[in-house]
Amino acid sequence: MMSTNETASRTPKGKRLPWFWLLPIPIVIVVALLIWSQIPGKAPESAQAPSAIAESIQEAPATPAAPPAFPEVSRLDPKDPTAVGSVDAPVVMVAYSDFQCPFCAKWTDSTLPKLTEKYVDNGQLRIEWRDLDIFGEASLTAAQAGQAAALQGGYIDFHHRLSQGGNISAAKDFTDESLFAIAEDLGLEGDKLVTDMGSAQVKDAVQRNIAEAQSLGVLSTPSFLINRTPFVGAQPLANFEAAIEAELAKAEAEQP
Repeated sequence: MMSTNETASRTPKGKRLPWFWLLPIPIVIVVALLIWSQIPGKAPESAQAPSAIAESIQEAPATPAAPPAFPEVSRLDPKDPTAVGSVDAPVVMVAYSDFQCPFCAKWTDSTLPKLTEKYVDNGQLRIEWRDLDIFGEASLTAAQAGQAAALQGGYIDFHHRLSQGGNISAAKDFTDESLFAIAEDLGLEGDKLVTDMGSAQVKDAVQRNIAEAQSLGVLSTPSFLINRTPFVGAQPLANFEAAIEAELAKAEAEQP
């Protein structure tokens, strides 16, 4: 399994985490115990005698622990301007991203176009974005600008523009003047975008996305839920394809 350190950007050390970001810790502990139990010569402490443990193993074969269940967070709103793909698509990918995340920019520039062509365009995949503020004020400003662009139907173009060439924009570039210029270059109304960034509608939308990510314990970007299956990091295209194909096969098998 690929290390997420190489494919995902983590929360900066200087950023204080809200208490509810600690929710997944029990899950981490369970996984750690399972791994520990598989190391030769190692076993979790138990109050049972060795003979009792051996008998229990013989009596009932061990069953693998079920993966943690993630809640359904896809919105499937046909009017969602920050999503692409049919609401009837059998696979829904919720993407937690940050405009100041280098790995997010690389994924958007290199992997997203291929997934769009192969799965989104034929109705098999829907992608819904949740832009976060993990990297601070510049991230928050960019997320609000993205939502403001969405009000003009320009979110996807804006998203690609800020990830152009697989590179993030410098934090100093997120001024009203710079965002105005980007909007105008994309055929949007620059004045309206800058004004809408400060609106309650835009701020509420951004905070809703941030709250959702925090409730799931998202600590790094990009992170994804592919039909409620967690997927962390800008992993190779083949890994995304395998995950999507598995969900497509599952959806087909569940059809009457």
